[in-house]
Amino acid sequence: MPAALIKDFLLTQGLKLPLDEVRAAYLTAQTVMGMGTASIDRSVLWRSDEGWKLADYLSCDNVREDALKRLFMALDSVFSRSTGVQSAAVYALMPSENQAFQLICLSRQGEVLENLWDLDEAAGKVSLACRSAQSGWMNVASDVRRWLDLGELSGERNHASAAQISIPVCTESGGVLGVVHVEFECAECADEAAQAEWVALALALSEPLKLLLGMSAGKDGSEDV
Repeated sequence: MPAALIKDFLLTQGLKLPLDEVRAAYLTAQTVMGMGTASIDRSVLWRSDEGWKLADYLSCDNVREDALKRLFMALDSVFSRSTGVQSAAVYALMPSENQAFQLICLSRQGEVLENLWDLDEAAGKVSLACRSAQSGWMNVASDVRRWLDLGELSGERNHASAAQISIPVCTESGGVLGVVHVEFECAECADEAAQAEWVALALALSEPLKLLLGMSAGKDGSEDV
């Protein structure tokens, strides 16, 4: 991904993050995904949890399994380098049976997060991930308690974290493919350096999410990254 596209994302989102740091973190994520030599159990890639199965939402084929592997490796790499991250997940934006959209958890690290979110008005009040998927904007709750007190967020699930960030994973033309959602145990941990790392991950995951969603490069009118 050219530096110009990274800069465009930062400008569009109104982010004042150092371009060089985001670019370096993006290249690191790309390097990790390009290794492709790690042996990862299929049960880890094709997640199942108390009756919920990722395979119910995605076709199990070699292309998607390779994309899941790359996604898992990139998420694991950023999570393992991060400080104070309580949980992190990557969601895909997909239509449900009734054509309403939902977020499906592709991979997660740390404490348990939701496997599925139905995108409705209520979900947007409870989940920053849903809000980012609906709006296409990155959300940074650097003080979750204050957001709760102001009514910007609601729901018991938000009392466990001190800070949260949700970043849309987008095509080059701005279409939302999914969301990277991160929850922190301390507000200070969601600083500029952390945001640069997770924004870079969201940028790097555009191509794997296209493959998982059955989109070919350029389907949105953009060039391959």
